[in-house]
Order: sequence, then C-alpha cells, then structure tokens
Amino acid sequence: MQDRLGRWCHRRRLTVIAGWLLVAFTLVSVAGMARPHFDSEFALHGADSQDAYDVLARHFPEQSKGMGEVVFSAPAGLRDPAARARVERIVGDVRRADPSVRDVVSPYDAANGGLISADGRTGVARVWFATSRTDVPKAARSEIRSVVRRDGGDGVRAELAGTMFAPVPDTGLSETVGLAAAVIVLLAAFGSLLVVGMPLLTALVGLLGSLGLVMFLAKAMVVPDFTMSVATMIVLGVGVDYALFVVTRHRAALRAGRTPEAAAGEAVATAGRAVLFAGLVVVVSLTGMLFMGVGFVRGLAIGCALGVLVTLAVAVTLVPALLALVPERRLRRWAERGPGAGLGTGAGNGTGLGTGAGLGPGAGNGTENGAGNGTGTGTGKGAGWTRWHAGITRRPALVIAAGLAVLAVLATPAFALRLGSSDAGNRPTSETTRRAFDLETRAFGPGSTAALTLAVDLRGTAPSALDGLVKRVASTPGVAAATPPVLSRDRAAAMIVVTPRTDAQDRATGDLVRRLRDDVLPDATSGTAMRVHVGGVTATFQDLADRMGSRLPAFVLAVLGLSLLLLVLLFRNLAVPVTAVLLTVLSLVAAYGVLVAVFQWGWAKEAFGIGRTGPLESYTPMTLMALLFGLSMDYEMFLLSRVKEAFSRTGDASGAVAEGLRASGRVILSAALIMAAVFASFTLSSDRIMKQFGLGLSVAVLVQALLVLTVAPAILGLLGARAWRPSRLLRGLPDLRVEGTPAEAGPVRERPSPEGAAHR
Repeated sequence: MQDRLGRWCHRRRLTVIAGWLLVAFTLVSVAGMARPHFDSEFALHGADSQDAYDVLARHFPEQSKGMGEVVFSAPAGLRDPAARARVERIVGDVRRADPSVRDVVSPYDAANGGLISADGRTGVARVWFATSRTDVPKAARSEIRSVVRRDGGDGVRAELAGTMFAPVPDTGLSETVGLAAAVIVLLAAFGSLLVVGMPLLTALVGLLGSLGLVMFLAKAMVVPDFTMSVATMIVLGVGVDYALFVVTRHRAALRAGRTPEAAAGEAVATAGRAVLFAGLVVVVSLTGMLFMGVGFVRGLAIGCALGVLVTLAVAVTLVPALLALVPERRLRRWAERGPGAGLGTGAGNGTGLGTGAGLGPGAGNGTENGAGNGTGTGTGKGAGWTRWHAGITRRPALVIAAGLAVLAVLATPAFALRLGSSDAGNRPTSETTRRAFDLETRAFGPGSTAALTLAVDLRGTAPSALDGLVKRVASTPGVAAATPPVLSRDRAAAMIVVTPRTDAQDRATGDLVRRLRDDVLPDATSGTAMRVHVGGVTATFQDLADRMGSRLPAFVLAVLGLSLLLLVLLFRNLAVPVTAVLLTVLSLVAAYGVLVAVFQWGWAKEAFGIGRTGPLESYTPMTLMALLFGLSMDYEMFLLSRVKEAFSRTGDASGAVAEGLRASGRVILSAALIMAAVFASFTLSSDRIMKQFGLGLSVAVLVQALLVLTVAPAILGLLGARAWRPSRLLRGLPDLRVEGTPAEAGPVRERPSPEGAAHR
C-alpha cells in the first residue's frame, strides 16, 4: 500500500502540492481568525487548591479577577513628601490607564491591602483588574508599563509584578536559528541544495498545518499557553528528520537504477514505513499523558500528537510529490554523486559508487570500482563506517563499559531531581517582574512572594471560631505571619492569607502546605462544621507536582511496556527489544541529569540565560519521556531494521551489523545533529519551560544517536546470531517489517554501468 501511495503522489504531484499548501494556509488562517484562547490558569480539578479557588469564586468573586502589583522603592523612604507625591501620581495614572483597571490600592492604604516595609523604603500597590489575569488586554498592560517608565524617577523606583506583566515568549529567533542549523548540517552531510530544500519545505508546511490544528483545539478544550511553542519545536525537529529519511531512500533507489516513480514508491514503502512507525510511537506515548488526570496536560498531549500526525502525513506524501517536480536528468546526476560531500573523521579505505563522503567516521578517498586511502573528508561510500564497526567489535566490552561510564556521569545529577514550578525569581534581571520580585523578597522576606490563601467554608460555624484558627496557623513552624480573617459579604466564608518563612521553590514551603492540610487545619477545626482549603499559586503548583510525581511511575511503566511490546512484535525475540529500550532509558536519564545540573544546580546557567536555579517544571520529565521514546525510535529502527534485513539475507551476524552501519550511519548521525540543533535553538527563548524542553530533548537525542552508533553495535557484536533468532515462545507472532523490502518498489528500469556513470 505504501508503494502505491508513493507512486500516486509522484504522478499527482501538482494535486498533492496544491492540496497541502491549501490545507496548511487555510487551517492557520481560519484558526487565527477564530481567536483561540490558551490556558495559563493550570486548574487542577480534585485538588485542595482548586477547592480553595471554588470557595473564593462563590463568596469572594472579586478575588477571581486579575491582580498585579506595582512595587516601589525609595532610598529616602516612601513617607518622604516628595517620594509620596511621586508614588501617588503613579498610582493615579495607573488607575486611569485603561478601563480594564478596576482599582489600584495605594501602598499607604494598609486597610485594603497596601504594604510598606518596616524600614519604610519599599511599598506595594495592588492593581485590580475587571478581568481574569489571563484576559487583561494587551493595551492595558502596555499602557501601565508606559506609565511606570514615564512617571518613575526623582528617587522613586517602580517595578511591575504579576504574570500579566511578564514578557510573552517569542520563538521566532529559535525557529530561525534552528532552521539555519538544519541547513548547515544538511549541506555538510549531503552537499546538495535539493536535499536541503525538500526537508525544510515539508517541515514548514507541516508546521503551518499543525499550528492551525492546535489553535482549533484550543477552541474546544483546555490547551496550555506554551503548547504552540512545544508543538513548533517538535514539528520542526521531526519534520526535517522524517523528510530526510524519505529523501535519502529515494536517492538510494535512483542510484540502484529505479525509475523516479519506482524510487518514490520504494522510498515510501521502506523509509516511509519506518517513519510512520516511529511517529505512531510518539503519538501513542503522548496519549499516555491523557491518563495523568490533569486537564491542561491533556491539551498539551493532544496538541503535540496532532502536530506529529500532520508531519507524518506530509513526509510520506508531499516529499515524493516535490521530488517529482525535479527533471529526471537532474535527479540522476544528484543520485550519482554517491553519499554526498560531507564531514568525516579518522582514516579508512574507500570503495564504492560515485564520489563524495558521507557525514560519519572515517570517510575515505575512493573512486568507483576502485579503492583508495584517505583521512577526514574525502570520497567513497561507507568505508569509514566499515572501519568504525571493526573498531567497535574489536573490543565490544570496552566500548560498552566506556559508554556506560559516560552515561553514569551525565545521569548522576538526575537522582536529585525535584519537581515544582518556576516563578518571577527564575527570570533574568533584565525583566521588570524579576526586579519587582527581588525588591519584595528583600523588604518583606522570602515568603512574601509565596503567600498561601486559606479559604474557609464556615458551613454555619460562628465567625468567632476563626480567631483560634488564625492563632493555631500563625504558631505553626514555617509560618511568618497570618492575617486576620476577612469575612465574605454573605458571612458564609472567610479568607486568611498565610506568609511562609521560605520562598515558593524551597522544599520547606511544600512541606508546610502538607503540614497545614494533614495536621494543623484538621486539629484546628475539630468539633466544627467548617472546612478549610489551602490555595494560592504556591499551593496549586505544589499540588500539580505531587500529582505528577505520584502518577509518573505508572506512566513510565506503561510507556516502557508498550515500546517493548512493539519491538518484540517486530523482532520476535527479547534481546534486541530489551537492548533498544534500555538504551532509550539511559539517554533519557542522562537528559534528566543535565537538566538538574543546569536548572537546579546552576551549572552554566548564565550561558542559558537562567536567572536563578529552581526545580524542574512538574510536567517536564513526563513530556520528555513521551516525546523521546518516539523520536529516538527513528534511529533504533533505521539501524536495527537494516541489520535484520542483512542478517536474513546472509546469515552473517557481524557482516550484517557492518552493512547496517554503512547503510544508515550517516543518515542517523546527520538526522540527530539536525534534530538536536533545532531543539537546542529553543534554549534561546526567554521562557524557562521552553529552555528545559529544548535542552532536555537535544541532549537526549544526541546521546541516543551516539548510543545507537556505538554501544548498540557492540552489544549486537557480543550477541552475534543470537540477537536475531526468534525466541521459541515468540515464533508464533506475526513477522512485521518496519522498512519493508526494496522489492516492493517494482522492477529496475535501468542500472547505469560504472563506465557510463564515470562519463556523466
């Protein structure tokens, strides 16, 4: 079926190309006009913090609106007449800045929430909006920023706090850098503008279609606001890789003498099938996130899965259609260049078709039907990978031990992994929200930016009972202060603000939240009907981290089990599947280790633009795992399926590994460099979440590719023929083929002679 699909796309090239362009531009245009709403509230149904929000929404509706802050600092003191006049002017101008501003509470109005520090040098004005914090108009945010910049000065410094004043992450620079890196790697590896253009064009078409679907999805369900950025990163990475696999297989078919149409069929029937398998593994892994019980995680999973599905469809249909536009004579010349000019290391003998060196170890100098010696970049087909295989299999145990030692170093920090959430303190000091955070922390203590809100549902209990509750909470270790209770207008609920002694990212703050819920509040309300819920941003993200942490082991086992099952069905034994899954797990743990070292421990944090260390986002490990198991499966399948094909044909285990490396080594290495470069470019984003995803995925992909090209051949060398013999218990399973066979592409129309190729 895949062969017929490739041939049909080749024949109907204009229809396929026009159809994809129409679909992609229509999706992104119509979805954009629909004005999708992306979620940044991260509601967690069933959690105690969500119960607190529900109580406040019913009895304190004004508390459900957006609230920002203007933080003032004056060395002479805010009660200095000149400083006070300046502060009052800013407060008045902010109040009049936009109709969406409902009220501004001056720092001098302590009765309504205004704050001035004990030394009188720092104050906080509360800015209440008529909308939720996520719906504050862009014009209002811009005008308030302008007011603060314009009116500040004369000894008074003003900074803005609140998520509505944080800069909106822009991935434009990351996308540009990532695509530029992909172009450089493709040119170095293949030396052909044709190979460069096809993957990039298909990735961009897939990106437009994917983003359109994600925007439509945001109209139907809760989708987090960073989904577009994550989807962009994934689609660009896999889009270039998937198209590259199909293009290189098409080139190999032409070099073998296929007609262009037959080459298109063979490419889709072989590489296209491997791409479909790898992409479906990504989709299945992502759907596992649906069972985590978190609404916005479902939106993230479905959004990314839709992007991967669109990318798969584009890779196996648009690529053969685009190749069909190129004149056959040019295609022949392009294929006869051999593997392509590229990067090489080491020395080796080269014997092969065409001229040019692939990106890989020891590309040697060689000519068709001849042999030669060379070092570094040269010509020849696969000789460097033959020597690479010989070096690995000469001492396989040493290669495996060295690989595991490197992995152990990278993975060690992962044992200190801690889940949580970032705040303004993790942003660079160039941003006003970070500067406001620092001012508040120094003036009011580290817990001032991590306040907990106790929502009390009185349920008929007399308000006088709240006095004992406040005293009990205030005397709890770890609590810096607890405000007097504020009764709702209907006198059915109350609100108490608790300030911890530690900041939001300190482990002690999470322990305080659990202590209040498990011990303090049940004891303090014993004998009464009232119920107390701990809410606030800090408690919400603590609940999210706890839920993710509790369900992560089940998710990990499910993904591992599914991946192992699919590989067992493909290879009908346990040795190869277990090896593939273990290598993927090791690369994932290494990525976690690097993330912990950079984001938690602060190693090289300045290089990544990280303002302050802190825990990893609670959903990062799960999402990285779901994505990695499919992305890395590309490399596993391209090597293992080629080795299996060769072993089935020759019965020579060692020779099969060498042939598999020659056929797929260069493609695996170049594809991994491209994907890692695209992912790494997203560390340039100002958003901490995107930095974590970008760095984690790039490290995991590179480590996985290196393991596939070094440790995997060493293990296969030790196993020998045992790696490919079907287990007796599994012989009844169907014999699935990932890449299919070249015979599916039909007969060879012509096979150029060496002499003819030399004269072209």
